Amino acid sequence: MCVKGGIGMSRNKKYIVITGQVASGKSSLSELIKEKNNNNYLVLDADDQIKELYKRGAELYKVLVNEFGDSILNEKGNISKAKLRRTVFFNDENREKLNSLTHPVILKNMVDIAKNSDAEVVFLQIPLLNETINSLEKLIKIDEVWNISASDDIRFKRLMSRKGMTEEIAHRIMEIQSEFENENYDILSVENNGDIDDLKSKLDLFFENSCINQEKKSGFFGRLKKNKDSEIVKENLDEEIDNTNAIRKVTEDELAKMSTVEEISKNEDLDNLIKPVFLEQNNTESIDLNNFEKQDSVNKQQTKLTDLTSIRKEEEVDTNSTKNEENQEEIFSDEKNNKGRKKKKMKMWKKLLLLIVTILIICKALFLGAIYYGGNNYPLNYIEEIQKYSNEYGVDPRVVLAIMRVESNFKSDATSKVNAKGLMQVLPDTAKHVAKLLNIDANSIDLNDPETNIKIGTYYIKYLMKNFSNMDTVYAAYNGGIGNVNTWLKDAKYSNDGVSLYNIPSSETKHYVTKVNKALKAYEILYGKEFPTKKTKGFSKFIDNVKNTIKYIFRSF
Repeated sequence: MCVKGGIGMSRNKKYIVITGQVASGKSSLSELIKEKNNNNYLVLDADDQIKELYKRGAELYKVLVNEFGDSILNEKGNISKAKLRRTVFFNDENREKLNSLTHPVILKNMVDIAKNSDAEVVFLQIPLLNETINSLEKLIKIDEVWNISASDDIRFKRLMSRKGMTEEIAHRIMEIQSEFENENYDILSVENNGDIDDLKSKLDLFFENSCINQEKKSGFFGRLKKNKDSEIVKENLDEEIDNTNAIRKVTEDELAKMSTVEEISKNEDLDNLIKPVFLEQNNTESIDLNNFEKQDSVNKQQTKLTDLTSIRKEEEVDTNSTKNEENQEEIFSDEKNNKGRKKKKMKMWKKLLLLIVTILIICKALFLGAIYYGGNNYPLNYIEEIQKYSNEYGVDPRVVLAIMRVESNFKSDATSKVNAKGLMQVLPDTAKHVAKLLNIDANSIDLNDPETNIKIGTYYIKYLMKNFSNMDTVYAAYNGGIGNVNTWLKDAKYSNDGVSLYNIPSSETKHYVTKVNKALKAYEILYGKEFPTKKTKGFSKFIDNVKNTIKYIFRSF
C-alpha cells in the first residue's frame, strides 16, 4: 500500500524501504529481490555502505577512530565490527554517538546512488528505521515499507551463528532494537521463521500486494497498519450505504402507491370519469369561439378606417433610416481601418521594444558571465607556480587548476576534517611520502605555503598517473586513496578491464570525479589550447572574460 504522508517529489521512481529487527531475514529478502534480475529494480543495503565507509582511509573511518580510539581496530588496522559492538552496545551514549555519526552519511550515500540510477523501483534495506525515518523523509518520499519479522528464538539462533557474536551481545542487540511503527505508513509485514523457500513465497506475496503492482488489492497477510485516511474513507462508505438503503425504501413505498392507483383505475366506472372531462372541453370551446368572433369584427373595422397617408409617411421614414444605416456602415468601416492601422503600429513598437529588451538581457548575461565564468568561478590563480611545476613534472596545468578549484576553491589556508591542507588539500602522510620521492626534508614542508602545496600536489598527480593509465581513475585515487582504487579495479562489479572504473562504489569519490571533469572542461573551453602565462588586469581582464564567456557558451552546445 502506498503511503499518503511524507514529502513530495517526482513519481518516476518508487522508494520501498525493507526493515526489520536484527536477524529477521532482511538481507536474505534483499538477495532474493536481486535474483529476480529486473533491470528496473535497484537494491541498496545499508550494511554494504557501512563496509565501504569503514574501510581504512575512508572519511568515516578516520572520524570513528578519532572518536572511539584504536580499541575498535584489529591487528591489521581495520575497524573490527566485534570490537565496535562491545564499545557501543553496552554504552547508550556511545551507541547514540555512533548512530549520529554514521546514519546521515549512510543515508545520503544510499539516496545519492538511488537518485543517480535509472531504476524505476529502489529498495533500501535499513535496519534501524525508527531511528532514521525522520532523516530519510527529508531526502526522499517513501512509497512503502516492507517489514520482516521472526520469533525471538529464531533470531537468537541466527545471531549466534554469526562470527564474533557472544550470547551477551546477542541479547543486548535484541533488547535495544524495536520493531518499526509509524501511523503515517501502511506496513506490509510477514513473519520469517522458515527456510529460504518459504521466504521466496513470502516475497511473491510482497510483490503481489505492493505499490509496484498497480492492480493490487487492499488488505494483506500478517500485520497491516491502516492510517487515518482509510478510517475516513470507511466512514464515508458507511454513510453512502445508509443513503442508498433510504433511497431504496422510498422507491419501494412509491411502487406500492402506484400499484394501489392501478387497482383503483381498474375498479372505477369509466363513464363517471370521462363525462366531466368532456363537459369541461365543450364549455371551453364555446367561450373561445365567441371571443374570437368579436375580435375579428373589430379588426375588420380598424382596417377599413386606416389612413393611407400614414402608410406613406412610414415608407419615407423607412427610406431615410436605410440611408442613415448605409452612412453609419461607411463611418464604421473607416473607424475599423484606423483601428487596424493603430494595431499594426502597436505590434511594430512591441517588437522593437522586445528586441531592445532582448539585447539588454544578452548584454547583461555576457557581463555576468564574464564575472562568473571568466572571473570568479574559474579564475586563473597561481599561474606562475602551476606553470612551473606542471612543466617540470609533465602534468596538464588545467588538471592542476581543476583539482585546486574542486579541493579548496583557491583558499591557501583551507583545512579539511581529515587534516588535508592547502590549495590542493594534501594530507600530511602524502606530503611525507612525496618528500621521500623528491629527496627533501619532510619537516621543512609547509603545506599552507601556496608554492610548496602546488609542488607536492602536482608531483602526487604525476605519481598517480604512473600507477593508473586512466585519468578518471587518477582523480578517484586522489580523493579515495590508492588502496581503495586498486581494490575496486580487481572487483568485476566496478571494473571490466582492471584499468578503468565503470562504477565507483563510493558516492563521495564518484561525485568528486564528476566535479573535476566539469571544472577541467570549463578551463579547456575558456582558455583554449594555449594556456596563459600571466594574468590580465583591469579592463583587459574584463574583455578577456567576456571573450572566454562567449567561447564557453558556444562551445558548450
